[in-house]
Amino acid sequence: MAFVVFLILAISMNLKKKILLVDDEETLRWALHEALTEEGYDVENISDSVKALELVKKTNYDLVISDLRMPTMGGIQLISEIKKIRSKVKFIIITAYGSIETVIEAMHIGVSDFVTKPFKIEYIKGVIHKVFNDSLMTNNDRGDVARSEDIKVVYEDTWRHANTFFLIKNLQGVTKHRFYDYVVLGNLRVFLFGSISNDMKLSNFDNVIKAIFRYSYMTGMDKSPASLIKNINQYICKNIIQRFPVSLFCAVLDTQSQMLCFSGYGEELISLLYVPNKEVAVLESHPISLNMFPGTVILQSTVSFTSGSKIVLVEDSSLAWAVKNGKIMSYIDKLNEVMADGNISNCEYIAKDVMLQIERFRKSVGHEEDSAVMVSDMECEINKSYWEEVISLIIPIDNYEKILERFEKILSSVVVDNLERHQVITSVNEAVLNAVTFAYNKNKCGEVFIKFIKLRDEIIAEVCDHGCGFDIKNYRKSDMNIYADSAEKSGRGILLMKHLMDRVIIQSTKNTGTTVHMAKRVSYNEN
Repeated sequence: MAFVVFLILAISMNLKKKILLVDDEETLRWALHEALTEEGYDVENISDSVKALELVKKTNYDLVISDLRMPTMGGIQLISEIKKIRSKVKFIIITAYGSIETVIEAMHIGVSDFVTKPFKIEYIKGVIHKVFNDSLMTNNDRGDVARSEDIKVVYEDTWRHANTFFLIKNLQGVTKHRFYDYVVLGNLRVFLFGSISNDMKLSNFDNVIKAIFRYSYMTGMDKSPASLIKNINQYICKNIIQRFPVSLFCAVLDTQSQMLCFSGYGEELISLLYVPNKEVAVLESHPISLNMFPGTVILQSTVSFTSGSKIVLVEDSSLAWAVKNGKIMSYIDKLNEVMADGNISNCEYIAKDVMLQIERFRKSVGHEEDSAVMVSDMECEINKSYWEEVISLIIPIDNYEKILERFEKILSSVVVDNLERHQVITSVNEAVLNAVTFAYNKNKCGEVFIKFIKLRDEIIAEVCDHGCGFDIKNYRKSDMNIYADSAEKSGRGILLMKHLMDRVIIQSTKNTGTTVHMAKRVSYNEN
């Protein structure tokens, strides 16, 4: 009964949220409109930023999602004008071109988050949920007090998913501002934790860090934790006059390989790993503060991270002292004893146990300062049914029949039902023929990428080119004379894809080319 009430409240909360989409790219705008409406949001969309401002004057929106670059009035100017009228509205910007400076400028004026093109609809849904969720936590003061023996702590749920994050802070005068960010991209879980002294009165400094983190990860070639921290450190050293200590921990988890790559820098930052056999290991960390030198060498390490493992981040001077003086193992031994009898499946319980042991350890060494604990399982639920395969086609294609045979070979081992399999192949075929026909100028070489993904009970197909872009308003039939041998399967394009597949979304710009996303629920071969 309680679950039903919670579900009703969650749905009604979405129904009350009004979202305005502002983007001059019609295909993307309507795809977002449809997807968010299905999620229960009250959505309006418009292509003109000036008219969008007029709508905001009449309607109290909860969230505005705007493209960064638009004719007449760009996204940043639009947001600045809206802030004058509606101070409480949240903002998300969509960008394909913006520099990190532009993104940071947007964060400074109050943008909650940003998304880089091209993106998946499921990804922006998660961003929207996070923006609304963070807003709720702020309004509720995000606090609650728990007592255990003679220890008083305050804990706050910084992420509303079970077994993901749980933060505990000591009540004795919090001296540091701590923040986190989290990105999910396919098999990868990317996590950032940081802290700075509360004495530094820097407006939106954590948002600047998050913007650099996300922008570097979305657009950079090197997505390793060391590279991400290096980019952040270099930027703040070069662009912020004040020198003050900054602590950062960054981790990238590949749920397929079950490997965790991590890097941590900070004088009081300790990172631990809990594994399912109830043992605690100290991860390598570096007691060096960031924002001191732009050339600081950033190192990283890799460990196995099986399902059920937990990362525990502790920022505490007493433990830092213990590490420096070789006394940390007495604390770890005590934690191992506690974990042997405790519940390590729940991040909250682990965080409370860790904090209690910290309090006892502090009393034994005479340290009494602010501390914090954050626990994460990185949402590491290994999906054994996940599967993907990528094909690259060089244009012009010599023998297209062999390509179709390859599609059949790949999917026949996964999709049991012949009709469902051929519906997927036909739809992918249409998308490929459109790319071959429209993406590249005549006699120009190019490349088309096809990715098949098995995710839960769906087959997802993505067809991507880096050509001239595809304007859906000027769509015409594929040339029936191209690849004559397979002509009977071509020429019906977008309408056929939408008829055969459960979901189809097309994203296209002149700069990025075209990506067709398709999904269909199918019967799987379990072998």
